Amino acid sequence: MAATGGDRVPLNGSLELTFRCNLRCVHCYIPDFSGTGEMTTAEIRRILDETADAGCLWMLLTGGEVLSRADFPEIYRHAKGRGMLLTIFTNGTLLNDRIADLFAEYPPLGVEITLYGMSDETYERTTGMPGRFRRVREAVERLAARRVKLTLKTVAMQGLVEELPAMRAWADSLGLPFRYDGTIHGRLDGSMQPVAARATPSEIVGLDAADPERRAHWQRFYDQFVRTTPKTDRLLSCGAGLQSFHVDPRGWLWSCEALPLDGYDLRHGSFLEGWNGIVGKVRERRAAPDNVCVRCELKSLCDRCPATAILETGSPDGWIPHFCELTHRRAALLESESGDPARAARYLAHADKVASGWTPEGVTLPRASRRTSAPAAAGTACGSGGCATGCGKAARPSTAPSPNLLSIERPSLSETTR
Repeated sequence: MAATGGDRVPLNGSLELTFRCNLRCVHCYIPDFSGTGEMTTAEIRRILDETADAGCLWMLLTGGEVLSRADFPEIYRHAKGRGMLLTIFTNGTLLNDRIADLFAEYPPLGVEITLYGMSDETYERTTGMPGRFRRVREAVERLAARRVKLTLKTVAMQGLVEELPAMRAWADSLGLPFRYDGTIHGRLDGSMQPVAARATPSEIVGLDAADPERRAHWQRFYDQFVRTTPKTDRLLSCGAGLQSFHVDPRGWLWSCEALPLDGYDLRHGSFLEGWNGIVGKVRERRAAPDNVCVRCELKSLCDRCPATAILETGSPDGWIPHFCELTHRRAALLESESGDPARAARYLAHADKVASGWTPEGVTLPRASRRTSAPAAAGTACGSGGCATGCGKAARPSTAPSPNLLSIERPSLSETTR
């Protein structure tokens, strides 16, 4: 990356092999598990060849559940044969001896298994399917026995926060890395049902504060990147479309997995045509006037980005209260321990204001929220030094849905036994 000097080189790719999955997780962003219209093995092999020829060194193979594709071993060997460093995301429930032997013979850069509980009962609540933790435990044991590089991870969400200590203890007992993330966003079809599973910003930051290793990680990131956030009016400030790209199961090339802007159909053209053409144009897009986040000094710390904004608000410039509150609470924690107490107090005050229902004037809000926004006092400014200056009036209130977290479409018998 350093050697490219910041030029547009597609070093990092993610290839979503399928939307099919044998679980129905309450927070999943995928609306259609049928696998309709997905790429053939030959199409995937061609795209892997073209990305490798263009300079891709690291490729993430993800889904859906990647192991629901019967041709996964062929795809994996082909990518490995092109010299790519491969990371595999899987839920682990379909990982058998055959796949474990494949990884042992042709080692990946790493396999990452997401945990959805520490018991079959928790798995049934979070994934809609019984008996799954037993399968995951067996998969972990298979990979550990073969010394395949493995990471365990989870989503810090409702129903799982309480089990995080047990997950970490299990990973520690096996000598495996463990991490968690609280980010959950809307579904690709615009549904806001998944976000009902979110832990609250206070809960997530509380986890940061109670975990010295995680807090130290955030502190290093904060000092290196957030304090030096450059001012820009560009829509994107991440690496999407700059040195990274995503290919979805139907063969569309995007700058990011969740950002449906300026895509290119690889079934009707080459990777370089898409990368050098329309996909690169997304880097030139400017933020809209109502995008208060682009001017925020904490934007590098925030999980709100154009992609999450589109999924929740329908606009890449939209504002998401959950992420704004979470970011300011996290920044307050980090500033209070190693920075400016006065700034920490401003950040915390802003987080509390967002939690109370305040919204910046004129922003595009999520389609639905678990709380209704309340008017702020006239003339109130952001006060955080983060969001847009003088954004004081209340905006449109959000509506509050009452989603049923266990309203899960169960997989067909063929999916569960595949």
